[in-house]
Amino acid sequence: MRFTTYSIVFGLAISTSIYSHPSGAETRDDALRAVEACLRRNEASSRECRGFNNHVQTLIDVYWQGDNTVLPVLLKFSWLTAFYDQALIADPDGFLTAVSRLPEEGQQAVAGGIAGWQWGVTRERFDHVRATLMSVPSSSPNYQLARACLARLETENASFLVDYFPPQTFTGRAADFELYSFSRELYALDETTMWPPASGSERAYRITVLPCFAPPQSIVLRVMSDDTGQIEFRTTDAKTRRLNLDGPHAVTAEQIASFNATLNQIQHWQSPTDLPPPKNAIALDATSWRLEGVWDGRYHVTLRVCHGQTPLGKAAWELFDLVGHKPVGRC
Repeated sequence: MRFTTYSIVFGLAISTSIYSHPSGAETRDDALRAVEACLRRNEASSRECRGFNNHVQTLIDVYWQGDNTVLPVLLKFSWLTAFYDQALIADPDGFLTAVSRLPEEGQQAVAGGIAGWQWGVTRERFDHVRATLMSVPSSSPNYQLARACLARLETENASFLVDYFPPQTFTGRAADFELYSFSRELYALDETTMWPPASGSERAYRITVLPCFAPPQSIVLRVMSDDTGQIEFRTTDAKTRRLNLDGPHAVTAEQIASFNATLNQIQHWQSPTDLPPPKNAIALDATSWRLEGVWDGRYHVTLRVCHGQTPLGKAAWELFDLVGHKPVGRC
């Protein structure tokens, strides 16, 4: 269950413009001045920012009354995700044209707002926004922007597109958010699902590191029929979100045997998927580590926070040593 609510706007009934009376224009201008004053002060508790949300809502109401001149101001607030999606669906060309006039950073922020940022969107909303973006023709000057917004929408809501985990893998209070978050990061890394196993003979492992304030990392170790292996490292660029790959690199049969011995030692296949984080974990910066394994038709995943204080950390570090990288994030 997502934490956003939404009503799809299929049509826009334009009522008589409020600007037929001078007070309508004055209301708009007052709201614009108040919003700009707050932005200049950049302090939520300041006198200039009193009633800020009401002023923003006034501009939204003005926009739905037919005044598109307020849209550039509203595009500064990427948390207006429901409004962005409604405006995009109602007027794709007009909305995307306004976004295209923003600097690159601003366009990325709006794309994040369309996608629901860190909470995602409902399935109904996802389907309608996705269909709208996909309907922008290649001949449109907004085509590339629409594709960039589509990519962000799909990444942020990847759990609607790819079943990375078996049903009921996560069952705690944060189960829905874990499924959403972990799917998003795997999709951003262009990782494929390991479940269900492609065949009974498939043997592979994946460690995924999810820091709070750094890009995700993944390492995939695939075991060949001769018991040697190949290992690959992936991460994304923090600014451009571009995928960075290293590998695949060869892994010897002896190294594979050593890693399997470690898994048996920590009892990976018998370990519960989820455990409460250590009591001394720093909640706001606790890195999640997830180890997936496929062996002889079996699939199992374990999730731990603050890996160094869990048996999973030993196996994780072994994979990082094999690929020649260091993990990011801390506890």
